[in-house]
Amino acid sequence: MHTILDTFVVPRIMPDMKISVNKEKAIIIFASIFIVAAVFSWTQETVEEEKSHTVDSLFTDSLEAIVSLQSDSLIYVADSIDYNIESEIIQLSGNTSVTYHSSIIKADTIMINLKKEQAFAKGKSYLQDGSQNMLGKDICYDLQTKWGLVTSGASKFDKGYYYGTEIRKIDDDTYDVDDGVFTTCDALHPHFYIKSKELRFYRNDKFVAKPIVFYVNHFPVFGFPFGTFTLKRGRQSGILVPSPGWNKRKGKYLENIAYYFAYRDHADFTLALDYYELTGWELGFRSKYKQRYVHNGFFNAILQKKIDIQNPQISQYEWNIKSRHHHDFGNKTTFDMNLNFISSKRVWEGSEDLDERLAEKITSSMAFKKPLFNSTLYISANYIDDLENQTKDITLPSISYSLPSRPVYEIFVNEIDDIPEDVWWENFSYSYRVKATHEGDINDSTATIWDILYDDTLGPDTTYATGNQHNAGVKHMASLSYSYKLKGWLNLSQSVSGNEAWFDRDKNNVKFVRGMDYNSNSSLSFNLYGMRALPGFYISAIRHIITPKLSFTYRPDFSENDRFYSFGGIGVSSAVKSRKVSFSLGNKWQLKLAAIKKIKERKINDFFSITSGISYDYEKDNGFSDISHSVKLRPNKISFGVVDISTNYSGSFSQATYDLGVSGWDPRDWKLGVTNWNFNITSALKFSGDANYVDYFPLAKNDFVSGDFFSSDSIDTDTERIITTLEELDELNREAKNWAFTVSHIFKLNKAQYAIDDYSSNLRMSVSARITKNWAISYDNYIDLEADELVSHNFTITRDLHCWKMTFKYTKQGDYWNYRFQLFNIKLPDALKFRTSDHS
Repeated sequence: MHTILDTFVVPRIMPDMKISVNKEKAIIIFASIFIVAAVFSWTQETVEEEKSHTVDSLFTDSLEAIVSLQSDSLIYVADSIDYNIESEIIQLSGNTSVTYHSSIIKADTIMINLKKEQAFAKGKSYLQDGSQNMLGKDICYDLQTKWGLVTSGASKFDKGYYYGTEIRKIDDDTYDVDDGVFTTCDALHPHFYIKSKELRFYRNDKFVAKPIVFYVNHFPVFGFPFGTFTLKRGRQSGILVPSPGWNKRKGKYLENIAYYFAYRDHADFTLALDYYELTGWELGFRSKYKQRYVHNGFFNAILQKKIDIQNPQISQYEWNIKSRHHHDFGNKTTFDMNLNFISSKRVWEGSEDLDERLAEKITSSMAFKKPLFNSTLYISANYIDDLENQTKDITLPSISYSLPSRPVYEIFVNEIDDIPEDVWWENFSYSYRVKATHEGDINDSTATIWDILYDDTLGPDTTYATGNQHNAGVKHMASLSYSYKLKGWLNLSQSVSGNEAWFDRDKNNVKFVRGMDYNSNSSLSFNLYGMRALPGFYISAIRHIITPKLSFTYRPDFSENDRFYSFGGIGVSSAVKSRKVSFSLGNKWQLKLAAIKKIKERKINDFFSITSGISYDYEKDNGFSDISHSVKLRPNKISFGVVDISTNYSGSFSQATYDLGVSGWDPRDWKLGVTNWNFNITSALKFSGDANYVDYFPLAKNDFVSGDFFSSDSIDTDTERIITTLEELDELNREAKNWAFTVSHIFKLNKAQYAIDDYSSNLRMSVSARITKNWAISYDNYIDLEADELVSHNFTITRDLHCWKMTFKYTKQGDYWNYRFQLFNIKLPDALKFRTSDHS
């Protein structure tokens, strides 16, 4: 028993009372407690240590005023503090809380022996050290031997949790853990975990364990006698884990026999081999690189050996190269490159990507953009490989520079304030554009690289239609215009424009030829506005704009220009003389949508527009043209509860009469007195909503999730979002909706007077629904209505297994089918996964 002279008790209600002890030694020993208690947080990032933290109390405390720390502050509070002066022992009991720098520890009892330089925390202990959180039962530490012990320790690590029955600090950077357990499951009793009887941890390096056993529902599934794992954060070079399997088509296979190489902080490379017993092998090289504000991109290449299943003695090699690069040189100067080259479509046989299997053309391109003289210089190249028809088109290079319409006075004065008042040339403007290009049309499937780049070759029919043709040229385009608004409402304009083009040759094979054309145009127009407000409706206002326009165009006879080629924007008019008066009437409707829920007020400027026009040419006997119409419907997206409507319609047609003759549903059979059609319709209708599910048997969570021991992590905090764009709205809908039905239709029709040039009609439908809280299904298809053919369809079944997810996907396209089954950990999908697949 201590005498009253030996001990004293500090009540909790006296926060200002101080104890005179060996402060430096107390700080050292308390710091040691935090070092030992943080053992299980060894893999947390150390970046947080460089930040300043505001320490919040972990529990409701009457001493909340003691939270302002200095660099060497050690603050401890408790219901009672017992200090034995003779033995130099401090004991804190009852609601104990100790704060040192940015760390807080709370335990039932904390005892410090200043003489022996030992510290003990008894009972359930909780630690918050910066961003690190830990639970433990008993903690003890000896400063002289640097030996420490934590019993029943647990910590949250990155995307998982670690547990250990006993943790011993045996050296500055070495720890032993008994019965170590790792899991990503946040349940109080984890559904799965990886356990090791003996584990040694080397701080910031690695840990070794033996044996390693994988448990599911506390039942051992498989194990290894020994294992070592790195604890270094970030990317590291090394061998990846391959994926074995078997299916009927490929036989036994081993995929992803790979080596990963991380080059500094800007790039990585992967060399991988997939081996298939019956069908051959695939060697792949993949790389990604990125340097912020400078460049980014990737380079992928694969080489395949495909064995004929019917005759294993026959094999063939296929290859594919893909690359993308973006480079920012500063001052808005950029270079972009997108390359895609392939030996044949056979390289994508068995691909799980539907777009690859259906691809008919692949495109490669390069583009350089640089500001120049208050405008922009563009240099580009383009290469299109038609895999279906075995033809190719190349543009190498294409150079263009344009000065958009700008006032003429900029040539004579530097500042707008220098312009004299009421000068006659104030409303004049000019524009200029130059373009140079080389194009190749390659129709010979056996063309060499030189044929593709520049060689002209006649085909079997002694024409370029079955051979290879190249053309090059330069074109100048300039215009001078005058515009004026009379009385503030009548728009008057006058313009003269001309084109000059130089060609490498003409159709008569005359080298280096020149052609030109020019025309003049005069017009007047005005706008009439009408407005209707609809208070209380989702569409809160409608505005109608009517624009009549009258114009006159004169063009001389340039029929002799028909001897010139026209390609890639290089060409001149070959039309006969015309003096044409044109009249058009434009109608446009604009909408204002009221704000609802989290969506701000929106405007749709071009919701619906229709323009009709007719012209009369004085150079023709019957100078009246057909009446032409152009119709556009672009509501973007409108939501009505569970219904989303999205439509983009653009169409144009010309007609001589109004005799309607609609027969049947096929628009190719309609007779409307129409000479030309051009319709493009993209529409989508989506029904979606929420279904509520009740969790009758909720899982008990571990203390890191369910306990109120730790303050909220800003990373895990889900703050309310304010929706400002349609993309954010779509993302929110995907998160909130758990059932949806979508129908989309793409319709295209280009119809000439005597023939149908192009017609396509495609329908896509998709259905997705969460049947129960954990089961979900989805189905989608692609139908070619023109051919009356189901092109492809697939369905997916998903099962949520709390910390794991299972998916099964089946795809059918013609005679081709494939399925894929996956079981993967939600938080570590690349490290913990099981997969099998097969295809025909």
